[in-house]
Amino acid sequence: MKVRVKILSGGVKEQELEVLADSTYEELLESLHINPEIVIVFRAGVPVPLDEKLTEDDIEILRVVTGGNR
Repeated sequence: MKVRVKILSGGVKEQELEVLADSTYEELLESLHINPEIVIVFRAGVPVPLDEKLTEDDIEILRVVTGGNR
């Protein structure tokens, strides 16, 4: 199955990947070498659980920046 991924992290990177039909979002992140603790994955603008199975919808991966003033 092919999925289109847009990675939003200090810029925009788009790519199309071939994945197994029963892959999860967490497995997708692993294949992209992205730490799941520092991103939120969106499908059609809605956050998805990482243990959910991938669909053919476009995916956006947003890097979360934390921190602030002391």
